[in-house]
Amino acid sequence: MMKKIAIALILSLAVTTQVLAEKDQLTLSRCQTIAEENYSPLKLAKEEIGVRDAKAAEAARALWPNLSAKGEFTDGASIVELGTPGFREASYGLQLSQTLFSGGKLWSTYKQAQLNKKIAEEKYRKAKLDMNYQLQEAYWNLVRVNQNYKQYAETLKDSSRYLKMAKKLFADGTINKRHLIATETRKNSNMYQKQSTQAEMEKFRWNLAAALGVDKPTAWELVKATPYYESTVTLEECLQKAEEHNPDYLVQQLSLKAGEYEKKIHYSQDWPKIELNGFYGRSGGAYNSEDMELDEDYNISIKLTQKFAWNSLALSGFDQKTSPKLGQSSRTESRTASATLGILDGYKSAAEKKEAGWQFQQAQYNQKKARQTLMVEVREAFYNVHKGKAQVEHAKLEVELAKSELAIQKIHLRDEKVGISDVAEANNKLANSLAALTEAKVYYLLALAALDKAVGIEGYSIQNKISTTIPKLRAQEAQSTQRNTKERI
Repeated sequence: MMKKIAIALILSLAVTTQVLAEKDQLTLSRCQTIAEENYSPLKLAKEEIGVRDAKAAEAARALWPNLSAKGEFTDGASIVELGTPGFREASYGLQLSQTLFSGGKLWSTYKQAQLNKKIAEEKYRKAKLDMNYQLQEAYWNLVRVNQNYKQYAETLKDSSRYLKMAKKLFADGTINKRHLIATETRKNSNMYQKQSTQAEMEKFRWNLAAALGVDKPTAWELVKATPYYESTVTLEECLQKAEEHNPDYLVQQLSLKAGEYEKKIHYSQDWPKIELNGFYGRSGGAYNSEDMELDEDYNISIKLTQKFAWNSLALSGFDQKTSPKLGQSSRTESRTASATLGILDGYKSAAEKKEAGWQFQQAQYNQKKARQTLMVEVREAFYNVHKGKAQVEHAKLEVELAKSELAIQKIHLRDEKVGISDVAEANNKLANSLAALTEAKVYYLLALAALDKAVGIEGYSIQNKISTTIPKLRAQEAQSTQRNTKERI
């Protein structure tokens, strides 16, 4: 019974220690969380969405009448020297202004604002995809050099041990100087590889700090092994999804539609524009010695503007009924009609229409160019994934071969068929093969990230469905933690 309790306590302590270590470990998912808080382009893209949302709300409001409440009170003081009595005037009511017809300008402006908001959202997605790719590039390269550094450090210990043995054998006259120098060369090669990898590690530590948006690197504890995710997506699936989700391509598509509405906005000037303005309320006035009574007060005006042959014509009508203004006129009703001819004032609108047409043609070209670029990028990323997969498989075989050769050389050394320098050389070959395998895995991971970026969906290359990378990685990191815990126990 006591033995079972002791085993349970040991297991619990091991698991707790591993979990605490994982909390301090800088996983890729934690990097993404940190980067989202500090990545400036992502913050700016989010701010742009807010701006475009406000513009869309403004355009929607313009479709409805503008109403305002108006109140006015006048207190006229008496002038005793002139015998002018004091008076009071008051007016209150609602004012209205509305564009009844403008050739579809208001509706086109509203639809364009909605498209601009969608464009801002796609730019935000693009900024996030760019951030994730830069982050993965810096992170996995740091993991790579960190693992290679540890591998070369272990190999250097073996090489130092082999050199120590070679020096002893040389002193005994068992081996000649050539074998001693060869063994020392293997050890020096390991030392150079370790130092070189250490310098490279410092470089990628700063690259990761920049990708995270922090001032300087800290003592990060990275993952212990480079993962390998199997990708089963086909090229046809990737091309189809890219046309549906790649933010660069979608931005060009939306920009083309926005360009269509921009043309409609400027060509709407060729249509008549009808504007209505009015006021309805009550008003009145009275001398200080009288009681003031408020009567009906209204005015309405309508204006029509039409452009023709580089000119413009404006016609307006005004109808008003109000209370008389004390000391001015007793007239309370009036009607006014007016006409204004603008001579050669249509050059600006003509230039704007030409510019809108040119911008639309440019948007058409950009949309076509974006699709061509997208097709190339997806194909290149897809074939790089398969290239990386082949490199990983080849590197695995090289590692197995190097392990076998090292085992054989150790047996031959025991049987005195080879020298100790041959064992050191085989040991170095194994270290280089393991480093090559790590590099192949990192190349493959970055190829997957590049494919996700080209398609426009995070984690698509390893999940073959629309989802995010972070939950997938967290699940795999949890599985890795459980395996490591079991191995340690």
